[in-house]
Amino acid sequence: MVAAEPTLSFDVDVGAGEGRWVRKGNHAIWSGRREAGEPPYVLHQWTERGVLPFPRRDDNAHMRRVPAGTPYHISHLFGFWIVNDVDAMLLSAKRDATDYYMLVVGGLTDGLREATCLFVCPKCAARFGEARFAEVQRGYERFLDFALQRVREFNADPQRRACPRCGAVHPPIYGFHAEADTQDERAARAAG
Repeated sequence: MVAAEPTLSFDVDVGAGEGRWVRKGNHAIWSGRREAGEPPYVLHQWTERGVLPFPRRDDNAHMRRVPAGTPYHISHLFGFWIVNDVDAMLLSAKRDATDYYMLVVGGLTDGLREATCLFVCPKCAARFGEARFAEVQRGYERFLDFALQRVREFNADPQRRACPRCGAVHPPIYGFHAEADTQDERAARAAG
């Protein structure tokens, strides 16, 4: 049997903004949009200088790379932090009053095997509550379901939300898909 060649080219319509994940070649790809009046998605990335936000500052198209192994989260999209074993890229573009986004995770042959969800203290930036998911190749949505379970366990227990370094209690957070939010998760998503 001859091995199938990898998919080297594919098109994804960022303007569709369907809010679902697709697998194309070695990539998991999500696209979504924010309408006028909705808060924009803002990438927060762990750097050597601490946690830095990377908002869109103008109407130009932007792309921001998150290197493999780097914790990141995108406010108003998901409230936990993700660490992938491959690079991620957030692309954003504006057309009329609508902001379009595409999150691309992957790119390495046989990559995208593991993802981690974790929590970061908003007061002292300590990382805690890490949980690894080693079956990402079976679908990125499976990882997001796993992360939502961790989010709900985190929200339900104030002791889990207490920072092990400074003791500050983390506010409730939210998973990836807004349509699955509980009332508390919806409020947390609105707060960013």
